[in-house]
Amino acid sequence: MSISRHGLSHFPAGIFVPGVVDPDTVAAMVAVSPAPLTVLAGPGAPPVAALAKLGVARVSLGSSVAEAAYAVARRAAEEALTAGTYGALADALDYGTLNDLMR
Repeated sequence: MSISRHGLSHFPAGIFVPGVVDPDTVAAMVAVSPAPLTVLAGPGAPPVAALAKLGVARVSLGSSVAEAAYAVARRAAEEALTAGTYGALADALDYGTLNDLMR
């Protein structure tokens, strides 16, 4: 890990490491990091609890949630245009649930 300790003032909340999810690598980075470590996780990454056991301070989903939403939009459009059906929307949240989330 090539982060100088004098440069830490630029990262007061911690160090963000996108693309690093291998448990051994994460553990090694936590061991030498002068600040809390944030890992960008997604499919293939260890579960949150496993990352926490390794010493990770924060887990970020980054743009993965938006990418997943776009995938649903694509599936819904393809289904509507080809089969003329709306099954891709079956797990959608209703307006009441969405409004409750905004409170």
